[in-house]
Amino acid sequence: MYTSARSVMSSITNQSDLLVEIKGEQKAKLMEVLLEIMQDIHTMCVKNNIGYSMVGGTLLGAVRHKGFIPWDDDFDISMLREDFEKFKDCFEKDLGDKYILEAPNYKNIESKTVFGKVHKKGTQLWEVQDVSVPFAKGIYIDIFIYDNVSANKLVRKIDGLISDFMKGVATSMVYYKYPSEIMTQYYGATSASKSYLKKRRFLGFLFSFIPHKTWVNWFDKFVSRHKKDTGIITAPTGRKYYNGEIIEKSWWKPFQLMPFEDKEFCAMNEPHKYLANLYGNDYMQLPPVDKRERHFCVKLDFGE
Repeated sequence: MYTSARSVMSSITNQSDLLVEIKGEQKAKLMEVLLEIMQDIHTMCVKNNIGYSMVGGTLLGAVRHKGFIPWDDDFDISMLREDFEKFKDCFEKDLGDKYILEAPNYKNIESKTVFGKVHKKGTQLWEVQDVSVPFAKGIYIDIFIYDNVSANKLVRKIDGLISDFMKGVATSMVYYKYPSEIMTQYYGATSASKSYLKKRRFLGFLFSFIPHKTWVNWFDKFVSRHKKDTGIITAPTGRKYYNGEIIEKSWWKPFQLMPFEDKEFCAMNEPHKYLANLYGNDYMQLPPVDKRERHFCVKLDFGE
């Protein structure tokens, strides 16, 4: 289910007139706002001795393009669990006037996602699943959390299966609990996407006897339960999920400042090992034009 989500979205987006592609002046402005958010996060992290690193396509962009991937328009960072806990403790005091933090097990507030998001107040960035949800919908930066994993390969395998299942249930409950006409029309574009939506909603319905908030918080507590430092960590909410995101902790520190557009942000100690693990050894090669992701949204408002 998880790996098919990207292909399903890609196959139907180009056939739908319900969404607007983020490009041109809007894309340039969105990048400006993302850099503004990230600069504020960076300043807060430096002030409070909180470690973080750019990850995913953001780190790939920093290494390969010295900034955003030209066809990309989001920003992802990661923190170790202990740093994210410090981040939550400091957030309201340092950034609460300007931003909203959405995260599991934070201030007893329900989070849409099983990872962290920092939304800029007064802005709007709606994706297909956001139309009817009661959660924050501002322009955001994602924060993925790295947790310790067991030294036992079998335990890691089982943890990965349970983690992926819990994440799938939490995500599916959003489809079930907060349907919208746009979502139905959008996923109605192809037989594959119709089937995907039905499966998501059925899974959400099947486990709806337990609240969505509980699933999100359970997931967070489950993946963070290994307290022993085994020298390996994972970001179970990353694009390759629990077992696909496992890296050596020695890749993480010490951090380095890496140029990104006209700024500098933190990157892990071994970015090349991380990127090869995530994207393959040819990650420096540009993908074919037809394989480059295009980003669409339902609504984009910069609040000006």
